[in-house]
Amino acid sequence: MGRPSVQDQRKKEVLDAFMNCVVLYGVEGATLEHIAAQAGLKRPLIRHHLGNRKAMVLALGEHIAETLTNQSEALRVALTDHPGVRNLIEALFNSDGELDPRTNICYQALINSIEIYPELRKPLLDSMEVFYKVAVDIVLASHPKADKQACEIVAHGIVNLYITTDAFIPLKPPKTWAYSSYFAALKLAETLEDKS
Repeated sequence: MGRPSVQDQRKKEVLDAFMNCVVLYGVEGATLEHIAAQAGLKRPLIRHHLGNRKAMVLALGEHIAETLTNQSEALRVALTDHPGVRNLIEALFNSDGELDPRTNICYQALINSIEIYPELRKPLLDSMEVFYKVAVDIVLASHPKADKQACEIVAHGIVNLYITTDAFIPLKPPKTWAYSSYFAALKLAETLEDKS
């Protein structure tokens, strides 16, 4: 088996630096200078690994979409042997640093750049659809007798509470916000208890 390409490794490092910069400065504020400093490389090497500005943003969008899709599928696998809405909620809200908060922050920042980079729409939308589908499947499996539409609504509500809570991380909000979102997700799940 061949050694991993240095080019691939360097590209991952540059994307990681780009993510850090997007978290700090937003998509448009993540300049070549910021990315180069974060990556410990010279500006021309950033372009060498990711291309021009548009190519860089699209590469980040693909990376974020792929990361979210992989996380969603990992969630599905992790909960295969431990199904249940409560386990879904626990996995999302009590991940103890297993999920990189930069992913959702960058996702939101990229969404705000859709007007400038419309090519981002499809991969970002597709990855979120996978996330919703995984959550819906878990909720449906947990409540096979419940109304399908009610299960879909609950799954979307749980995911939206998680995403909103995660999006607030840069604000360093009071811990009570995360607790409230967690308990709101549990309350939402309880609406299915009487129907199954």
